Amino acid sequence: MTPQVEPQQAGTPAESIQRPTVIAFATQKGGMGKTTLSVLVASWLHYKRGIKVALLDVDSSQLSVYNQRISEHEHMDAETAAKLDEQDIEPYKILSGGPGDVPLLLSQLPANVQLVLVDMPGSIDVEGYEVAISKLDYLIVPMETSRYAVTTGFSYLNAIRELDLVPAERCRVVWNRYKPSRDGEIADQLDQSFAQYGFKSLKSRIPQRDSYQDSTNLSTLFPMPTSYLRNSGLKELFAEIESLLLTTNNDGRTTK
Repeated sequence: MTPQVEPQQAGTPAESIQRPTVIAFATQKGGMGKTTLSVLVASWLHYKRGIKVALLDVDSSQLSVYNQRISEHEHMDAETAAKLDEQDIEPYKILSGGPGDVPLLLSQLPANVQLVLVDMPGSIDVEGYEVAISKLDYLIVPMETSRYAVTTGFSYLNAIRELDLVPAERCRVVWNRYKPSRDGEIADQLDQSFAQYGFKSLKSRIPQRDSYQDSTNLSTLFPMPTSYLRNSGLKELFAEIESLLLTTNNDGRTTK
C-alpha cells in the first residue's frame, strides 16, 4: 500500500531535505504547550507530509512522550492496529534519556531522519541542559501574552543567548493560546520589541483549544484529524517548520 501523505507544497519537497534539522519547543514556564506542540508537529510532518521525523524525549522527570508511545502500544485494540497497518508508514522513532544524553541519542538515529524534535526539561537548571540546547538548529519558545509569561520567556531567551548556546537569529517565539481580539495588538507590539533584541517571531499564532489535549490529537502513531486544522494556526505552523528545514539545508550549516 502506498503511504498516504499530503502532496508536497511548492518548493518544499521532502526529498530536498538532505540532512537532519534539530528543533526544540522549549521554555522555563510550565503550561506553555511545548510537549503538545512537539507531538502535533512530529506526527503531522511524519505521517502526512512524508518528512522522516524522530523525537528525543529528554524531559527525564516525566518522559511524557516516550511513555505516551508505550501506552499507545499497550492499549492498542484490533481496530487501531488495523488502522496503523493501513497507514503503512513506520511510526517515528522516540528515544528517551536525560538532556546530557542528546549527543548520544542523535548518533543512534537512522541515517534518513530529516527532522529531530527534542522535548526539553522545563528548567534550565537541570544537569546536561546546556549540552542538549547547544545541539539545536532552532529554538522555538511558546508564549502567551500575559506579563508573567512574556517576562519568563524573554528571560529564558536572554539566558540562552548570554550562554552562547543558540544564536539569537536561530531563536523563534510562537504565540500559543492566542485570542486575536484580546492578544492581537499586544502580540504585534511584543514582536517588534523582541526583534530589537534579534529574536524573531513565527507568523503562525496558535489559538486556545481544549481539543489539542484529546488523545486523538496527541497520538504519536497517527496525525491529528485534518478537520481540526481549520482556523487552528497549526497548518501555518507546520508550513513554517518545513521552511526552517529547507533553510537549514540550504545554508550549509552542519549538525553540531
